[in-house]
Amino acid sequence: MKNLLIFLFISNISFSQTAVLKLKFPKEPKISQKFQNAIDEQKNEVYWVYKSNKEEIKNYTVEFILDKIDNNPEYSYLFNAEYWIAFNYQNVILQLIERITNKKEIGLVNSADLMILERIESGDLKKYGHGFIVDDDLFTIAGRANRLLTVVTGENFGSVSMKSTKEDLRILQDKWVMWLKKL
Repeated sequence: MKNLLIFLFISNISFSQTAVLKLKFPKEPKISQKFQNAIDEQKNEVYWVYKSNKEEIKNYTVEFILDKIDNNPEYSYLFNAEYWIAFNYQNVILQLIERITNKKEIGLVNSADLMILERIESGDLKKYGHGFIVDDDLFTIAGRANRLLTVVTGENFGSVSMKSTKEDLRILQDKWVMWLKKL
């Protein structure tokens, strides 16, 4: 009986990972108005935020952005990625969905007046008394991926917190997978 339970557990983990890895971004997606509005908003802000170097931001590669998400604590790369993704969403959404279950902690530095309340309470982030509040834990790969998906799609299926369990993250990932399948 114990061996059967172990087998079922391992099979379930393998199935959920395989389901995500076999997903494809549709060639002709049915982009909702909410999704299109989020893309348009980010594209419009690029021209306001990056007056002189907008082409540099737009021309980052997928590999470059994913490397920064996975390995670099500098907030500026995440900030740039929020705008970059509007021009490259079809090339990176699958990889971001895959990262939703990755709780690896990268850290976060030079975040100016960004506020992640859990990280302020834990002492990991300085409180300035004002700033932009983010619900996702940008110290982790999962939080970064969820934040970028939320920004580019206009959808919000929940946030990644410091206390999110593997099961919480798997459920969140499943919601993103279901969203993708509807495109």
